[in-house]
Amino acid sequence: MYNYNKLSEEFLQYKNYLGYKYKSDSIIIKEIVKYLNDNNIDIITKEVVENYVRLNENLTRNTISRNISTFKAFCKYLKLQGIEAYQIPNNIYPREKRKYKAYIYSHDEIKRIYSNLDKVFNYHYTYYHKTIYPIIIKILYQTGMRIGEVLNLTINDYDSYNRLFHLKQTKNNQERIIVLSEKLNNLINDYVIKFDYKFKLDNKLFDVSISSVEKYFDKVLTLSNIIKTDNGPRIHDLRHTFIVHLTQKFMNEGTDLNVMLPIIQTHTGHQSLNSLSYYFQITNDLLNIVNKISEEELGYLIPNMEDAENE
Repeated sequence: MYNYNKLSEEFLQYKNYLGYKYKSDSIIIKEIVKYLNDNNIDIITKEVVENYVRLNENLTRNTISRNISTFKAFCKYLKLQGIEAYQIPNNIYPREKRKYKAYIYSHDEIKRIYSNLDKVFNYHYTYYHKTIYPIIIKILYQTGMRIGEVLNLTINDYDSYNRLFHLKQTKNNQERIIVLSEKLNNLINDYVIKFDYKFKLDNKLFDVSISSVEKYFDKVLTLSNIIKTDNGPRIHDLRHTFIVHLTQKFMNEGTDLNVMLPIIQTHTGHQSLNSLSYYFQITNDLLNIVNKISEEELGYLIPNMEDAENE
């Protein structure tokens, strides 16, 4: 069996020599190599690649496309070394073209959403689904987690005593801790106790698909008089809203920006502080608050208005 650990290191060095930074791709390569080693895979075949995608099917299309792009480059490198490996075709998992900006729910809209979480159910929903859908929505808004991260949680990732989730399967393959409020933790713990029998059959904390949660959430939006178009709002916008609302809260409380931003970055799993600049573009209220506090201190984060208009 090939030493994929050594080959992946050589591959990254090779890409670095060509001028590629490959910072995020080094994380993806580690995940790919772990998958190959865990499954005792010697030759990378078409089936091996397809099974890898199925393991990560809760990720967004764009994330899957990015991961496969790295896998493809690795397979090309293996071929250069005379090692047999499936050559992944171009655009086999195309990226989804971004057609919308993030939608930030107002505090009033969040209140309306919460008040309607239990009002959309009919005989098509089982007691289990009536229980978990509202919990999932509350987790998304109150923690800023991605929907794929929530649905990848296992019962072993949940620590009710210390009120936290230990995330292992994340977009950037970086483990992180999500601390839960007491009220949200009690809600999740009650659910775990009530459906304890399910976890003996399935280790997943929430045994549902992304599409089913999205359909439920669309019904909640309709009841909440929040108009949905092809451009949103979407369930993923709960994550954007969490970041914006939390930032507003910190700023209004006068929290030191040097303390605030790294906390938000770490909690949400962003790879750099610069990635948070996106959230200063999508809400004028937040931009105004930042400018009032320290335009000079956050100059590198605030885009000019022309850039924001074109985003």
